Parts: sequence; structure tokens; C-alpha cells
Amino acid sequence: MKTEIHPDYHVDAQVTCACGNTWTTGSTSAEIRVELCSQCHPFYTGEQRIVDTEGRVERLMRRFNLGSAEEAARLAEETAARSAAAEAEAEAAAEAEREAARAATQASMLAGEAPPSANVEEEEPEADGAKDSEDGDSDEAKADAD
Repeated sequence: MKTEIHPDYHVDAQVTCACGNTWTTGSTSAEIRVELCSQCHPFYTGEQRIVDTEGRVERLMRRFNLGSAEEAARLAEETAARSAAAEAEAEAAAEAEREAARAATQASMLAGEAPPSANVEEEEPEADGAKDSEDGDSDEAKADAD
């Protein structure tokens, strides 16, 4: 092992949290400062902290010199309007499709046909012609029992 290449290990390194909590641990640094610890972290305390997210777009625009806050607000309104229009258009198309299906069903019923349906399964008759009654016994079995 090479000598004098390893950092000094401090057995009694002092850790200080932003909340004021302190404890001692072993580290290569003599003093450590942290922002969160198990005494103040929301995961461990069960508290819900409300983070201020309002103004994030404006802060981004200001940081990268992309425009003013008013311009960012205008862009946000335009985006909201476009998404609302697209949602309304999709709802209108779905309603038109439902109305067309209703009209096709009514037309086939007036013509005396079975209504068109993709989920209708036709029942296949039994091979021997025996029909089960509600209690599960066939008509032939009941006749034999009499």
C-alpha cells in the first residue's frame, strides 16, 4: 500500500443540518453541513411541505432571456386555448360517431333486421336437439324420469 496518498480520516466529524440537528460520525471531512436530515425530511417526518411552484415559467424566461413575463403568460393562454379546442373537437367527433351508430341501429330495426353489433354472439343449437331447462336437466331426462 502506498503511503501518504490516503486522506485523513476523522473519527469524530461533526454533521450539522440546516434545521439545527447535529450528530457525530466518521468522515474524511472534519465538518459536514447538510440541508436535510432524518429529523426534518418530509419522508421521515410524514409532513407535507408545500413547494412554491408558481412563477417557474417566468423564472425560466428571465434566466435564459427568452422574453418577458407577459409574453410567457400570453403563450400559456394560447396553449390552453389550443388544447381546449382540440379537446372540444375530439368530443364532437366522438358524439358524431355515437349518433351515427344510433342511426344505423334504428334503421336496421325499422327494416326488421337484427341491430348491427360487434359483440353479439349467436347461440349454437345443441347437437342432439335436447334443450336444457332452467334447473339444468334436459327435457328428455325429465320425460325419462316420469
